Amino acid sequence: MTNKSDLSYQQLVVGRFPTGMTGLEEMFDALCQEGCAPEEDLGTELVSRAREHNYIPDAAAQDYAQALLAAYRQHWQRVQAGEATSKPRQMWQGIPREQVPWFPLLDETLCDGCNKCLNFCPRGVFAKRQSGAVYVAQPMACMVGCDDCARLCHRRALTFPPQHLLRKLNA
Repeated sequence: MTNKSDLSYQQLVVGRFPTGMTGLEEMFDALCQEGCAPEEDLGTELVSRAREHNYIPDAAAQDYAQALLAAYRQHWQRVQAGEATSKPRQMWQGIPREQVPWFPLLDETLCDGCNKCLNFCPRGVFAKRQSGAVYVAQPMACMVGCDDCARLCHRRALTFPPQHLLRKLNA
């Protein structure tokens, strides 16, 4: 049995909220080795496998299925392109980046799709859904302490944690 602390850690946006999950890289690698293409009907299987190391409430299973399928599609594309799938662990001032609660939250009911955040952010934090709606695709890619995209948003659809949380982490 694999020790949970040895597993990869990744943040996904599930529904509208960033959610930390363990073991996804290992799960995605195993699926690729099995030749499982990221088809629409794979969502239920992804949730089932992810539950081995993560708590997924039944009421949110469909949101998790969509988020996991989107993440697996990206993984599959990198594997098919021959790119490395694992990323070196990112750190912020000696703290693993995934433990730093700094990322934008997007209220999709306020977002008017102006794309200012998407066009502004050089780190790929935002992406567009097929419907054209903007969403937070890579929350952990956000530069810790940067909230410039929120200041660009005239609808105030983007929010960040208060800066004092970062000062507490640094203390």
